[in-house]
Amino acid sequence: MISMARGMASVFAVFAVLLSGQIVRAEGGDLPVVRFHGGTVEPGELVVKAQTPFRLRVVNETQDAIEFESFELNRERVVQPGAEIVVYLPALDPGSYKFFDDLHHGAAEGTITAK
Repeated sequence: MISMARGMASVFAVFAVLLSGQIVRAEGGDLPVVRFHGGTVEPGELVVKAQTPFRLRVVNETQDAIEFESFELNRERVVQPGAEIVVYLPALDPGSYKFFDDLHHGAAEGTITAK
C-alpha cells in the first residue's frame, strides 16, 4: 500500500511539473507585473492570454502595506512595504477582471483583461 501511495505521489509531481510549463509569460520571458506606488497602480490595464493559467508578480513600492484584492478572481493577498509576491491565477475566460488595494479604498485600481 505504501508503494502505491509513493507511486501516485510521483505521478502527481510529474503532472504538476508538466502543468507549470503552461504559465503565460510577458515578452522577454518575465512574469507579468503590476506595481503599486503613490496611490496608483501600473499598468492600469494588464492584458493576458485567455484560457491560459499564469502567475502575476505584484510589487508594493509604497511605505505601507497594501492588499491585492479581486472579487472576480477570488484573490486577496497582503503585500508588505517594499515587498513583492506572486499570485497564481487560473485560465481566465475572455473579459475584464478588476483588482484594487483593499487597504486604501479609492486609491489604486486596475484591470486584468483576458483576450
